Amino acid sequence: MNILAEYLQSFFSSLGPFIILLGLLIFVHELGHFLVAKFFGVRVEVFSLGFGKKIAQFVKGDTTYCLSLIPLGGYVKMYGDDPTKTVPESEQKFAFLCKPVSQRIAIVLAGPLMNFFFAAFLFTMIGLLGQKVPDSSIGDVAVGSAAYEAGFRSGDRVLSVSGTAVQTWKEFSTILEDSGKVNLNITVEREGETDRPSISVTPTLIQNPNVLSLKEWIGDIEGIQVTSKAPIFGISNPQSLAGSFGFPKVTLITSINGEKITYLREVGPRLLSLYKKQENAEITFKSYDYDEKKDSEEKTLAITTNEWQALSSNNYDNGNALLKAIGFHDSQLVLLVIKEGSPADKAGLLKGDRLVSLNQKDLSSWDEVVETVKQYKKDSGPVEFIVERDGQEQKLNIVPEMTELLNNQGQDDHRFTVGIVPALAMVTGPHTLIQFSNPFKALSFGFERTLEWSKLVAVSFVRLFQRKVSTKNIGGIITIGKVAGESFRAGLDRYLTMMAIISINLFLLNLLPIPILDGGHLVFFSIEALRGAPLSLRKMEIAQQIGLVLLISLMAMSLFNDISNLLSPW
Repeated sequence: MNILAEYLQSFFSSLGPFIILLGLLIFVHELGHFLVAKFFGVRVEVFSLGFGKKIAQFVKGDTTYCLSLIPLGGYVKMYGDDPTKTVPESEQKFAFLCKPVSQRIAIVLAGPLMNFFFAAFLFTMIGLLGQKVPDSSIGDVAVGSAAYEAGFRSGDRVLSVSGTAVQTWKEFSTILEDSGKVNLNITVEREGETDRPSISVTPTLIQNPNVLSLKEWIGDIEGIQVTSKAPIFGISNPQSLAGSFGFPKVTLITSINGEKITYLREVGPRLLSLYKKQENAEITFKSYDYDEKKDSEEKTLAITTNEWQALSSNNYDNGNALLKAIGFHDSQLVLLVIKEGSPADKAGLLKGDRLVSLNQKDLSSWDEVVETVKQYKKDSGPVEFIVERDGQEQKLNIVPEMTELLNNQGQDDHRFTVGIVPALAMVTGPHTLIQFSNPFKALSFGFERTLEWSKLVAVSFVRLFQRKVSTKNIGGIITIGKVAGESFRAGLDRYLTMMAIISINLFLLNLLPIPILDGGHLVFFSIEALRGAPLSLRKMEIAQQIGLVLLISLMAMSLFNDISNLLSPW
């Protein structure tokens, strides 16, 4: 019930942004139908935002403009749009069905097209207002990876690729994807170095893991990524220096001696430098939780010269060794969430436990945990977990259970799990502002982004029909309300971006050849144009009934997914 209450609270706090977003998109869509209908001389009887009982209305000319009770759509009622009714000859010039088929097609098509152009307008506004996007900085580069062996280091900022200047991560990653088996000279900027290293590397050609891409094969440099680990640590031994100081079991470090900390990789070198100088280290931190809204207030603790001297029996040659001596452990093996009722919960795993080994194999990364559990064979006995809790190692035997999940590509994934989430969070690097003072460049940017998203959404629809993407990704009204609120709180550019994306979804969704949607009407009118006569009333009625069933089924599926996500957010 707590999950339900939190979700409903989140939804209602998102109600304002949701109504604005949906109201604008509905208004724009219906305005398209309305304007083109008026242009061709069709009498518009009703222009309504919402369905059901009218709660506000006024009349101007031939049209009643109204706001209706159910804000989940809208409609434009045109004179003469009912094929079962006879239109007097004197009124036929105002009747929708009496207009040439080309004009009727234009009227129907105008609604979806308005959603497309509205998305372009929104992206143009974003271009003028400015939007921060990840720059070309590389995230964490693992030692031993292909990227590391080629010469890349964590935090390198890519300046150019084979003479082509790059500013954003998207530009850099696009060049990489298009350069499989092609030698590249990549110039980078590295912190603390005046020279700009030039790295010669040939991306390998791999099968594209992104099911929403039209590229089957892409270039890749193993180890290159945009994200880095957040500075989150686990403190599993209360007798350690960190434990005795009172650091929480899962700690997020935000600054050291007033200098902001963004990445985990910054903490070790920063503390090692202070240790070698025997200078105080004032560490500002807060307890980290899976739900960011539950984060505690920041506190500051200082490691003084006396504490450093207590550690001086060893000469630490790297920051990781010093962190371990202090009692700070990489959080990817520290448990943050235990799913209620899961095998891990039943076995007694707790938040803050640090995973040491599985089946007597020492662990160094979360990926090893996932792979070991995923490869579990049914009826092969329990998996042996060794964890550190309060400074003591404990053994727990856990039998994984088969779980139905969605993978990172939105595909159904059936695999064994135990119901745990690590205290691991990834953050992107520095951001750069993309902004255009020239309105024509902003307009070009707006249409480019609209076409990009239109292609992505169209491919998503195709992958759904191909069953390469799970239908569980289809969200309904609750999901829209949630993302509207989240994007609004994230900033105006995020909110406008989300509005543009949903507008593109409406553009393409309404073009689907489903009777009752605009796309269905376009099919009817196209058939009429080809054969010189409309379909029989009976055939259209049957098609409309089928379309209604399909639409209701789609709405029911989206509502079911919303409720499922609400009750089981895993």
